[in-house]
Amino acid sequence: MTVKRSLYLDQIKAVVVALVIALHVPIAFGGGIGWFGVRIPVEESVGPFFKGFFTWYMYAINSFIMPMMFLISGYFVPRSVHKKGVVHYLKDRLFRLGVPFLVGMLLINNSLLLLSRLSPASPFAKLPLSDLPFNTVIVLWFLVVLFAFDLLYCAWVVLRGDQYAVDTSVSTPRMRSWLISAVVLGSLEVVMTTQTELWSALVKSPLNGLGAQGMHIFTYAFLFFAGCKASFHRWFERLDTHLVVKWFRFSMFLILCFLGLTLTLSFNPGLVDKPAKLVFLGKFFHPFIAWGILSYLILWFQRNEDRFGQWLATAGVNSYGAYVIHSLILVGVLMAIGFIGINPWLIAISATVVTTIVSFGLAGQLRRIPAVARVL
Repeated sequence: MTVKRSLYLDQIKAVVVALVIALHVPIAFGGGIGWFGVRIPVEESVGPFFKGFFTWYMYAINSFIMPMMFLISGYFVPRSVHKKGVVHYLKDRLFRLGVPFLVGMLLINNSLLLLSRLSPASPFAKLPLSDLPFNTVIVLWFLVVLFAFDLLYCAWVVLRGDQYAVDTSVSTPRMRSWLISAVVLGSLEVVMTTQTELWSALVKSPLNGLGAQGMHIFTYAFLFFAGCKASFHRWFERLDTHLVVKWFRFSMFLILCFLGLTLTLSFNPGLVDKPAKLVFLGKFFHPFIAWGILSYLILWFQRNEDRFGQWLATAGVNSYGAYVIHSLILVGVLMAIGFIGINPWLIAISATVVTTIVSFGLAGQLRRIPAVARVL
């Protein structure tokens, strides 16, 4: 792996995990249980613009952040399997994914539930301990799915044989391939979204994180293995600039259209008789939005990695740890600033900035411990 490639991909990972944190902050303003039981009641102090904006905001960010994480994860897998061998690679992955998963689920997630009971308006405050949803994965669903994809790739290597070699004679995918994959995966997302009973059951189970993300599983699988394929042909380094920019403009057009739609419906909720149709429309266009933003981020950071330099790449190295611990940090931040009566917009912005800085900073300090650095 060249220094250049490592640098820009680490920079992208830092940005993506920061956006994951930004995505989770508004959950505390919604209905239900809020963020791990911390719910900030703002219904009386916000108007339709606030609600409409954050509905769009969460849709826009969610359309590409997890796809990018799976795409980059897949890009490094073939080279690593070839270097270590299947058995050693899986042992290493089980250690690096399994230890954070267990610590996150048993220690961090369970501690969050107990801590959130102390916050005002917490739906968990009056529940007996026996009724609290202990030992759930929540954000750790990503580690479970990622390891499953690792197993599938290793099984393919065992059946096919380890034939890893870089071949740049294979051209990058053209517009037709991008379009077909987006249409097929968008259709699959719509079909998966209709399985409401399955997702409801998962939300109520220890695998609750999959209940929120399971309908995207085919898109995530496609991008993980597309990342593996890209590693064989250096597609990331050979993107067609004209095609990337064209699709990125299309993605931004779709995002702005959804912004206008969500704001219109927020001010006029009676315009649509069947809101479910809009949900299906949004799911269908998820891949169309993702393709443009993913490719443009890769292209832009390749050409501008020196603009941010090593500090952002270092944050990318710490991003795995920040992802694992950010739930705990966010609960603490929300409890500290969420109930002091300041403007909800300021709460959202402040919680995002503070949680991001503390999560990455703490992850960096934890990685100074050799035993922790082996895992994170």
